[in-house]
This record gives sequence, structure tokens and C-alpha cells, in this order.
Amino acid sequence: MAVAAAEGIGTEPAGFAREARSGRLAALMVDTIVLAVLTGLVNAVYGVTEITSGYITGNASVTSTTTAVAWPWLTLMALCYFTVGEAMFGATLGKAWMRLKVVRRDGARPTLRDIAVRNIARLVDFLPLLYLLGGILVVTSPYAQRIGDRLANTTVVYRHRPGDTRHSGRTSGRALVAVLAAAAMVTILFDYFGRPPLVIDGMYKMGNLLGPRLTAYSLGRPSWGFGTVSYPIKGTAPGQTCSGTVELRWAPPGWNESAAQMLCVPS
Repeated sequence: MAVAAAEGIGTEPAGFAREARSGRLAALMVDTIVLAVLTGLVNAVYGVTEITSGYITGNASVTSTTTAVAWPWLTLMALCYFTVGEAMFGATLGKAWMRLKVVRRDGARPTLRDIAVRNIARLVDFLPLLYLLGGILVVTSPYAQRIGDRLANTTVVYRHRPGDTRHSGRTSGRALVAVLAAAAMVTILFDYFGRPPLVIDGMYKMGNLLGPRLTAYSLGRPSWGFGTVSYPIKGTAPGQTCSGTVELRWAPPGWNESAAQMLCVPS
């Protein structure tokens, strides 16, 4: 049985690439989970509420909203995740978990250009959804290559197989840790100090900002307290001019309305 398995895998690079196909699928699942967590965090902190649909029922209007970062930025984040991991360590978190590495088809170490090309091409391999095109090509091609691999002349094998991959030095590793730490700090600070206006704007778009009658509003300078922030607000409603305050209270993981008042007079 062992001999038959070895003959099925082969000892040539193509055999090693085909051997890693199931590992690549598992790695992709791990990377998808990691990206889902990152996307959720980014949307929760930096997301802007937008109306996705709406209709009128009786005397009221019903709207559907979503709070998210624009898709080009999320796509860029995903490409950076794959590209940085493979450029510095020869593997993403998922590939490292499955003990895989990215190599050139001839066994040489991929260049930065190779890594960039194979990951930018993910935008095509993902089509029509869930890497269907890329998955079919990996299963059917001799070297288990999706479009990105073919353009970059790369493939993926297990780490114990022949083939050189990229390795990051200590300086580069420390720089990456510093960048990630800085990004985490910026995110924490923005979530506390920068997100309140986005929360208020989301309340306005959902019709929950001091009632659904406001048609426009503007915020004044905030007053900060311990875990609270209060904004003076001016707005307009049909035939009226309004002014008041809206207060938010910090309750991890985010801000929520705690008090609001508004006075409207005929304009």
C-alpha cells in the first residue's frame, strides 16, 4: 500500500504539488476564517452605515442598511494578507498551519514579483465565487496551479518537500510586528475617539436620530467624559429648524446612544 501511494504521488515536483492539494484546501479554509474575523473587526470600527434598500408601507418608510467598509478596501486588505504572508514567510497563516510553502515550479525561491502576481490574480481565481475557477484548475492541472500560479510560475508543496521558499529575517519580522502593533493602536484609538460621529450618522440614516423626521443635521464640538461623549446637534425637518444634544456612552465593543434631546421651531 505504501509503495502504491508513493507511486501515486511521484517524486517529481508535479507529484509534490498534487500531493498538497488537500492541504491547500484546508489552508484556504483557515485563511478564510482569519479574514472573516479581520473583516468583521474592520467593519465594526471603520464601517459606514449605508441604506441598501427601502420601501414605503402605509404612512412609514422601511429601510434596510448595512454597516461596512467599501469593498475595494476590504479587497485590498485581503490581498495584503496573502501577499505579505507569502512574501515574508513563504506562507499565509493557513498554509503555515498546514505546513505548506509557496515555491516556483522549478524549485527556486519565488521573487517578490512572483508573489505579487499570484495573489493579484486571486481576483480572477475567485470567480464566479468561492475560488471555483481556481479550485478546478488546481485539481485538473499537472502542477496543481490556479491562474495566479500559472502567471507567476509557482505552486504549493509541503514544507518537507524540495523547493526553496521565502524567509524573513529578524529585522523584517520585527518591522512587521511593529506595523501590526501600530495598526492595532490606531484602530483602538479610532474606535473610541473617531467612531462616535459614524454611529450618529448611522442612527440618522436608520431614522433613529431624535426621531425619523430630520432631513439633515450637523454636529458641533464634542464634550468628552469618562466613557461618554456629547454632541450639540442642529438639524432641519419639514418646515422646522431643530437644535439639541445627543449623548453616546461607551459599552464595549462600541458606542451606543444614552440620551438625546431636541427642540424644533417653525422655520
